Amino acid sequence: MTKSPAYLFGDRLVIFSIDDAKRIYSKSFFGKPLGNPKPKGAEDINRALELSLIEGLYLLRKGEIEVIHEEKLLSEEEFMKYAKLAIPRFDILFTVYNDLREKGFVVRSGIKFGADFAIYTLGPGMEHAPYVVICLDANSSITANQLMSFGRVSHSTRKKLILAMTNAKIGSVKYIMFKWVKL
Repeated sequence: MTKSPAYLFGDRLVIFSIDDAKRIYSKSFFGKPLGNPKPKGAEDINRALELSLIEGLYLLRKGEIEVIHEEKLLSEEEFMKYAKLAIPRFDILFTVYNDLREKGFVVRSGIKFGADFAIYTLGPGMEHAPYVVICLDANSSITANQLMSFGRVSHSTRKKLILAMTNAKIGSVKYIMFKWVKL
């Protein structure tokens, strides 16, 4: 299998080949085509595909892409070093992303919902994301006010809240799901 070249620009990777973009997107809704934030499927991919650094590392490890920066092919270690400098909490976010992807979920950015990730069981365009995920270091603590703010965001967007508690050093993740109950 040929690896798709993905070019690193700031905090994004871009796959310029339309055929490669369709192939990568159709694998499980990876990335977003430039200028088309809500494609219905691979048939809507007719432009370059933009990937986050987290998606990029996942696809690099799966052997789907190769990362090119300033005309140089980056190793996984070089790419990880770059990503950790570009994204605060990269280790925690990637550990949760990787775990959820390996469990078969479609994982997208949850920033518009005030979360780290939005999780789909089928995929965007096929359903509304039923879950939002907040990623936390297992050794950290949160206040009751923080927990309530997480819950209010998930409730206002009609999604179940999942806290992903991770120990990125060993790659373990534990999940706690919350939902609002009327009394």
